[in-house]
Amino acid sequence: MKRLMAILGMSLCVLTGAAQAQATDPEALVKQTTEQVLRTLEQNQARIKEDPQAVFGLVQDIVLPHFDFELMSRLVLARHWRTATPEQQQQFVEAFRQLLIRTYGTSLSQYSGQQVDFLPSPADPDPKRATVRTQVRQPDGPPIPITYQLRQTGDTWKVFDVVIEGLSLVQNYRTSFASEIQQRGLDALIARIQERNRSSTAE
Repeated sequence: MKRLMAILGMSLCVLTGAAQAQATDPEALVKQTTEQVLRTLEQNQARIKEDPQAVFGLVQDIVLPHFDFELMSRLVLARHWRTATPEQQQQFVEAFRQLLIRTYGTSLSQYSGQQVDFLPSPADPDPKRATVRTQVRQPDGPPIPITYQLRQTGDTWKVFDVVIEGLSLVQNYRTSFASEIQQRGLDALIARIQERNRSSTAE
């Protein structure tokens, strides 16, 4: 339950609509979009309860433009990105993107009224990077701290990492995938993720 709520909080804070896409203040962006998504989830609870997979379309249409999936993929694969072929890089980015869509969608389908608090965030010495600190309130336990790392691309801020209770999403996948790549190779990892995505879609 704790892990589920952490992923849920992560999803809530990065969903956004076109009206916020040009926001120049990353903290204001996260706050505005969180409030928007909470309202949307509350208004569609009955529909999502009847058809949990309906939320995947929401994630596909709204979340994708606001993640820097290529940078995330580079960070996750680390040195293996540099030795991968362009085709392998493209395949991994797409497989990883779909993996996160399924993960977020599953969590969002179980939303039940949790609230997000915004905490003071430290200034980043790099003007094109920002940190936004939040916490998800739980009725049955302590709040879950979630920190977002964003990078400015043009006029748009995009998320490239999420730190949940001190654990980095990028670092967690990097450690997990590195072991599998060492044992079976990058192509095998991509194939496994693709199969997992297909299995989730078929459920």
